[in-house]
Amino acid sequence: MLKTFITILLLGFTTTFFAQITQIPDPNFEQALIDLGIDSDGIVNGQVLTSDIEFVTDLNVASKGIQDLTGLEDFSALENLNVSFNMMTSLTLTNNINLKELIFNTSFNLLNIDISNNINLETLRSSYSLLTQLDLTNNPNLVELVLGEPSPAGNHLIEFLDLSVHSALIKLQLINLEYLSIVDLRSGSNNILTDVFVECTLDGGFNCEPFPCFMVDDVDAAQNNQFPYSEWDVMAIYSEDCTAGLNDNSSSIFTIHPNPAKNELFITAQNTTGNLKIKIFNIEGKLLSTHNLEVANQTSIDVSSLTSGICFLNIEDENGNTTIKKFVME
Repeated sequence: MLKTFITILLLGFTTTFFAQITQIPDPNFEQALIDLGIDSDGIVNGQVLTSDIEFVTDLNVASKGIQDLTGLEDFSALENLNVSFNMMTSLTLTNNINLKELIFNTSFNLLNIDISNNINLETLRSSYSLLTQLDLTNNPNLVELVLGEPSPAGNHLIEFLDLSVHSALIKLQLINLEYLSIVDLRSGSNNILTDVFVECTLDGGFNCEPFPCFMVDDVDAAQNNQFPYSEWDVMAIYSEDCTAGLNDNSSSIFTIHPNPAKNELFITAQNTTGNLKIKIFNIEGKLLSTHNLEVANQTSIDVSSLTSGICFLNIEDENGNTTIKKFVME
């Protein structure tokens, strides 16, 4: 009897000892899992049994004050994920290869996202983030893409969208993406993309200008408002090549990187040499710093003293041309 009891005890100890654990360092994330009945021990202790989460297909942890989603990588069966209204700065979902729906509305701190391995992704929605780019080239099965919300412009910092591999796309909404300049929709399947809504309105009710440039399957049909483009409700222009002529533009063209910035911000100039007058403002319009720089092709500014948040770079060249660039300080 004693021998049997010891054997059972040892087996129980061995099972517990070798149980696979997933680390959940954010207590708010773990509490959300407890509230959903997923974390079986019901204790915020920085970990969860991997067996508790590996078969979860639907996860909604919106509005939980989460800053770190470490542990999400072990939700290997996850298909539907909602992480809206949280405070994470990055979102990596490359291990969640079964993911079909992703929602991250009102993600005020989100700077980076990696969905490069989510080939099954069908739906992506985000009303607000600090993303400056969104790489969807490895999500060929995307059916629905909704970015932005009906409020004043500036809810994303995305300038370019490549949707040329998305032959299954049937719904596209881009609302108040103030910095969006080019969208490549040359998928060969524009005929099924009939639910398209694109608009951008600034404070005061003025339209964002210039309108973004769309590259589509049939430019002539789009410009003549023929099907399917007659079904689209868009504030955009159509072109076979939205980048054509940029290098021949007589005005100054500036690009900045990295964005988000941490210590140094590089300014690359085309079609201009000489002195630049630089002013940096915060989102409230307060002048943070001024710089007089001489530039040939590229120069840099020390921004290490700036606090985290959205900033605006006002660039004035020798001819009085002014360019405003938006960037984020980490």
